[in-house]
Amino acid sequence: MNILNRAFTKNEKILLVILLLVIIGAGYYLFVSTPIEQSIEAARQEQNSLNVELQATQNKIKSMEAMSDDINTNKKAELSYLPSYNAGKKELDFLHDTLNKTMDYSVRFTDITREGDLIRRMWEMTFTVRNYSEAEKIIKELEESENRCLIEDMVVTPYKLKTNLNDNEVTVKLTGAFYETMHDGVPDKELPEDSLKDNT
Repeated sequence: MNILNRAFTKNEKILLVILLLVIIGAGYYLFVSTPIEQSIEAARQEQNSLNVELQATQNKIKSMEAMSDDINTNKKAELSYLPSYNAGKKELDFLHDTLNKTMDYSVRFTDITREGDLIRRMWEMTFTVRNYSEAEKIIKELEESENRCLIEDMVVTPYKLKTNLNDNEVTVKLTGAFYETMHDGVPDKELPEDSLKDNT
């Protein structure tokens, strides 16, 4: 007797229905529910990342607006002056003293340029502090240095992922320059050629 040709019993029909429901449920979970949940989680992580980036950008804009206000009201010009070349050691000591209150930092001079009597000593630094408010204080100290100091670029990021810039540790990357004058300065081997002479 062929088992496929016989009629299923009521219990067998119930078992087949249950088996079919289990297969459908497993298929739904594997091929529909799981991919949807993974997509939702990926979207949530991307949203968190975009929120952190947006917050960093907003804080950067606020700082740049504050810097612009200072420049427009000549506050910075009144507090700074052009030291004579070579003031590199004094400027580097100032940077170390300013960053000494951070959790961690690195700072170095990157290049020196000369246009006539104007010397531009460029630097870059990275430091970590407990929150964005402390970072603002350090940036203000740099802006209000007695030496002419200009911050050219700034990037603020959370020290740890998925944390708040205002309340948690942040890492700040800055590039900028000190300005010096050749008036009363003593030339040395580090002094670059005058770029204005190349144009004449």
